[in-house]
Amino acid sequence: MDQALFAEFEAASHDDWLEAARVSLRGGRLESLVARSYEGIDIDPLVGAEVLADGGQFDTLPGQFHFRRGASAAGYRGRPWLIAQEIDIAEPRAFNAALREALAEGQTAIVLGDGLRTDSPDDLRRALAGINLRDNPVFIRSDSRARRIYRLLQKALSRVEFGQVRGCAGYDPLANLARTGMMRADALEHLAALAEDADKCAPQLGSISVGTRVYHEAGANAVQELAIALATAVEYLRALDERGLGIDLVASKMQVQLSIGENFFMEVAKFRAMKPLWAQVMRACGVGEAGQGIQLHGRSGARNKTRRDRQVNLLRLTTEALAAAIGGIDSLTIAPFDEAWGKPDGFSRRLSRNLQLILQEEVRLTEVIDPAGGAWHVERLTDELARRAWGRFQAIEAAGGMLGALQAGAIQREIEVVAEQRRRDAASGAAILVGVNAYENPEEAMPAIGPRVKPEARDEAGEPWVTATPLVPLRLEEAGELPRASGKGV
Repeated sequence: MDQALFAEFEAASHDDWLEAARVSLRGGRLESLVARSYEGIDIDPLVGAEVLADGGQFDTLPGQFHFRRGASAAGYRGRPWLIAQEIDIAEPRAFNAALREALAEGQTAIVLGDGLRTDSPDDLRRALAGINLRDNPVFIRSDSRARRIYRLLQKALSRVEFGQVRGCAGYDPLANLARTGMMRADALEHLAALAEDADKCAPQLGSISVGTRVYHEAGANAVQELAIALATAVEYLRALDERGLGIDLVASKMQVQLSIGENFFMEVAKFRAMKPLWAQVMRACGVGEAGQGIQLHGRSGARNKTRRDRQVNLLRLTTEALAAAIGGIDSLTIAPFDEAWGKPDGFSRRLSRNLQLILQEEVRLTEVIDPAGGAWHVERLTDELARRAWGRFQAIEAAGGMLGALQAGAIQREIEVVAEQRRRDAASGAAILVGVNAYENPEEAMPAIGPRVKPEARDEAGEPWVTATPLVPLRLEEAGELPRASGKGV
């Protein structure tokens, strides 16, 4: 760029900006501009380059340890993130028709979850008929039925076909414990057996999910989500190592799934912070350099989605998808905007799919290797989140690990503290839900809510060995919490 352009302007220092802010406040204090996040982090609106002065991780390049800027030097230019939309259709043939249409219109990964009927291998044959599984990775999304779906898929395909399957058959027994309050006695043995079988029969297929969705939906903040993901991973590494699987094998079978919340910059920082935290934990556990990178999946959250003025959910989903993409995910699921109403249709699924396609094809995020690299505010948040999450993870470990923390109710109590603050803020108007507690549409008609898929309560069959208090999902719009009384924008 022509430097003569800048010569016409006098350079302004950070102190100059601070002084300009003081003048604009007309006697007010600069401290009044600082906000406190649910993570306990002070959000300074006037961050300067001094936050990068300590070097460290800020000096690394994409593809370099700690992988803050991504595990690949080419970033999205080497491989765009996978578009992994869910299809909530039970009947296998109807699911197949919807999946074929989705893949033809830009979807790049297949999601098999609780919505699809999978009573036999024939069900999966019908659901996946004519689908190229070599080019489209498969993600099994079911805390309780992942092993069963894996076995049925193995029977539905030939040995050669199954050996070419990529993706992750995401079994996460601790998440199931947190969601339902029950985990079968031999869950960790089955986790080990699944990882070993996948290594032999489908070497490109992951088998262990480290997911935070259940915690996010209960109200957890970003620090808690990151710490829980780390503690869950270490619990699985330790358990499977004791059962004879190598640490490197276990690490290679893991995929981390983070939910996306409403605070845009905090969510960008959360996804960025997960990568160096993961690399640090893997190195400390003895995982080789090749296995220290992370497979990171993002999914839009539900706690801020509304039934009132539900089209506004499209705007929420857009910012969430953008945050995850800038944060550097490997795959992404964006729920349909009407998910809170019951079963979405082809129209709402198409909008969510196109939302990702626009970010890739029109916004062209896939042409940038590290979109947030060097952004002062994001880098400072990333560093602060990583430090706080590491401390919280160490506290969970010192108390006996993730399983013990769930059994003791420590995780549940900590999340409930944050959830209660979210409820108070939403009810008082301190936190805005557009169309619900502010800027409401008084003429909106409220159609009936459709039926929703209810996942199985138990982890397949068997008597529970471990019990814990299940987490309660938080929805900020729930009746009684946000009456239409604010009057804003009406």
